[in-house]
Parts: sequence; structure tokens; C-alpha cells
Amino acid sequence: MNASNNYNNYCHSISSDFPTLAKYSILVVEDEALERELLTTQLTEWELHVKAAADGREALSLLKEDDTVRLLITDMQMPNLGGLGLLREIKSLARPKLYSIVLSGIRDRQTMINALKAGATDYMVKPCHPEQIFARLAVLDQIMALEEGYQSLVRALFDVMGDMLGSRDIYSLDHSLRVAAISRRIGLHLGLSSEELKTLEMGCLVHDIGKVAIPDDILLKPGRFNYVDRQIMQMHPTIGAKFLDGRYPDDRITEIILYHHERLDGSGYPSGLKGDDIGLMVRIVSVADVYEALIAKRPYKAAMTSAQAIEELRDEARKGRLDKSVVDVLGKIVASWDPLTIQRHPYKEIDLLESFRQNAYFREPLCSFYNYRYLLTLDKAIGLTVCGPEYYMILVKFRDLEQINRRWGYLKVDQILDEIGEGLQQTINDFAKACDKIEGKALLFRMGTNYLIFVSYPLDFLRKLSGQIRIHLDTYKSQWGLEAKSFFEPFPSSCSIEHSLNQFLKTVAASP
Repeated sequence: MNASNNYNNYCHSISSDFPTLAKYSILVVEDEALERELLTTQLTEWELHVKAAADGREALSLLKEDDTVRLLITDMQMPNLGGLGLLREIKSLARPKLYSIVLSGIRDRQTMINALKAGATDYMVKPCHPEQIFARLAVLDQIMALEEGYQSLVRALFDVMGDMLGSRDIYSLDHSLRVAAISRRIGLHLGLSSEELKTLEMGCLVHDIGKVAIPDDILLKPGRFNYVDRQIMQMHPTIGAKFLDGRYPDDRITEIILYHHERLDGSGYPSGLKGDDIGLMVRIVSVADVYEALIAKRPYKAAMTSAQAIEELRDEARKGRLDKSVVDVLGKIVASWDPLTIQRHPYKEIDLLESFRQNAYFREPLCSFYNYRYLLTLDKAIGLTVCGPEYYMILVKFRDLEQINRRWGYLKVDQILDEIGEGLQQTINDFAKACDKIEGKALLFRMGTNYLIFVSYPLDFLRKLSGQIRIHLDTYKSQWGLEAKSFFEPFPSSCSIEHSLNQFLKTVAASP
């Protein structure tokens, strides 16, 4: 291949015509040293990054180690491994997409067809003038730019899907990002290629996307699942996989969505896969998913320390459920890195929607007050600030409800209890307004046919509030004969709500 200095200078001046290709490397594979040098020099003059190999074996070894090569220009016939053999071998490599141009002195159409079937992007007959090479590269550069734009769009759409799930379950906003970051680091340690790492990350971003179809009563439930809850929640991998099946060409992402709850011993779901039926990417995501769920705080559970979570995972590996090698790598990674530092800041509107959803979920039907479980959720999710040395629990328990029900009827008594609750809520609200400069709060919760009041005001203010509550209850006693007994107990501010509530209810139950 020959090229004039004038043409070289011309091409050098317009190297910006290859803005996408110039970001990567080109590998020239040619056994003839002179031709290899001429082509390499030509491409370098166009300010492209060039590497060279004397035969297919050398080229294959280089491609296994270098992910920056995105264009292969290869001769057809070479010793050791020819161009067609090289193209076929490349198909088995886990690496970013590789474009390839075959240069050959053979003009036969069947040879050209064979090269294209083997994976060649283009076929050029030698001798090739620099103008021909330049024109082919210009077209290829545009194709690569379009494909990069497509990949960016796909990544953005996957981010959108993650945000959509986060709008239904706010904890998934951070969970998917953390699982992706954990999985990437594990994959890097295990030698995954850059192409595999990108696929792994994208799969993690949408691994729980099927949860968008799960009803709020289950998705947002702050306690343990019952059998029915669990059966419905376990539908989310299948639902999520169906969203992408047949719509996105990379089956590895669909497999991550569908199988990330499978376990090596067959105890997982939805298919009960075992051992080698579960691929490495899915094994990585399974470990990352469990680890993040253990160390993150949720309304229904406290967070484990990293050490506790790793020990839990190692126990699962010993039982044959999780991949031991993946768990071991994770243990090394989190020894010096905390995934909880990854936080996505949701839109302000999402915060407002989440607050409304929580309120609606725990609000008693047709009332303005909440079920007592909301108190546990507030304590575990965001914490209840107690300014003083202690806080107090008050339980309003109604006596002889069976007799009252027989006298007035169940529906009427339910209405009366609602009215009492609304009155108690108004009493507490009025008291809070009068004490707006005093640090503390009083929260009312429904507990079956009783009412629970959490109070963090100082003791003297608590006594005033208790007096106002007694006045309100006496009104209903005189009107309906509905007598209530109040139970009261203080707890140190260091005591968790769950612990104090359990202790308090035991005391109430033991009282005459």
C-alpha cells in the first residue's frame, strides 16, 4: 500500500472525522512486515491509536488482554491462524463489540461471503488505496457513534426503570444502585471483562423491576410476610423478566432479573435451579442482593453490621446456597469499603408521595389517626427524637366492651370508639399548639379497640395532657357508659420503642 505525502498531510488535517474511532485502538494483523508497517503508519498519520500483530495467534492473545481495541483490520491468509480462524475465535471472547475489516487479495465472492459469515464487518480487496480505507473508516466511525448513542439511551432507560420502581418503593432507589456497585467490584475481582461488567451493572439496576406490579399492601408491609404475602412477592422475578423478554436482546440481563433469588442447592425461586444451571453473573448478584438487604435499615428490621452480614452469607455458602468464592471476594471488598455511602437523592415529589403512601397505609379506615404499627415504623425507619431523659407510654383500655356491644350494637360501638379517637386526637393537637415552645411530642395510635399514646413531653406537661384526656374520656362514660382505664409507664430514651412497647403491653396484660 502506497500513499503520497500530500494525501497524508490532508488526512492528518481532518483527523476529527474519526471522533468515535479515535477514542479506541485499532489492531492491524498482517504477516507481511512491510504491508503491516505501511498500514500502521497510515492509520497513525490519521491520529488513530494502532497496535500490530504478525499473525492470528498473536492477535488473539492481544485481544484477550486489551479491551480498548474496537477495530480489527486483518489479512485473510496468515501462518498459525488465518483471518477466518481469527474471526471465529473472537466470537468466543467476552469483550466489547469488535468491528473487523478483512483485507485480502482474493476477489472470489464466496470467500467474501465466508468472511462476512465468520464475523467480518467489511471486506476489501488488495491493493487498497488510502482513500478507500479512509472512506470505510469514516462510515464505520458514524456507525460506532450511533451504536454508542443507542447504548447510552438504553442505560438511561434502565435508570428510568429503576426510578419508576423507586417511586413505588423508595428503598429500591438506593438498593439497586448499591447492588450494582457491589456486583461490579466482585466481577472485577473475578476477572469479568469490561463488557460483562457493563451487562452486570445494567442487570442489577433493574433486577427488582417486577416489584412495580406488587400491591402496596405487600410491597410496603412493615412486618413479616405471611404465606400469601410471600407467594405474591415471589412473583416479582418472573414479572420483571417478562417485561424484558423478547424486547431486549441480551438474555444475560433477563437471567439476572429472573434468577437472582435462585440458590445453588435448589431452594430458591422461581425455578428451583441448582448448581451449574446458575451462571456466574446471577451468583454474583444473588450475593450482592442479600448482603445489601442485610446491612440496610428497613422499617421492618434493624440493620446488621457488615461483619454480621458477611458471617450470615458465609453460613449460607456453607449450607450450599450461595457461591463461596463470591462471598469470599465480597468479604475482602467490604473490609475497606462501605456500600451504604451510595445514596441516590430522590426527587422532592417522590419524598412527598412516599410520606403520603406511608400515612395512607397505616391510617385507620375512615379516621385521622394511625395503627400502632406506624409507631414501630417511625422508630426503625427515621428514628423518634426524644429530647429528655425518658418518654412515656399511655394505653387507654375500655372495660366491659362485650356488655356495651350487646346494649348498643357492634356498629354503634365502633362508631363511638372512632369518635373517642377523633376527640383524643383533637385534644392532643390542641395541647401541642399550646406547648409549641416546649420540646416534645404526643402521638396517638389505634390498637384494636384501645388507644396507645406516645409522649415525649416533660413529666409536668404529661400530667396536664393526661388530665385533659381524662376529661374527654369522662364525657363518653357519662353519655354511653363506656368506661376506660388508663395505663402509664415511663421508659429511658435509650430504650427502643419495640422493646418498651413489648414490656408495657405485658404489664398491662398482667394488671387486674
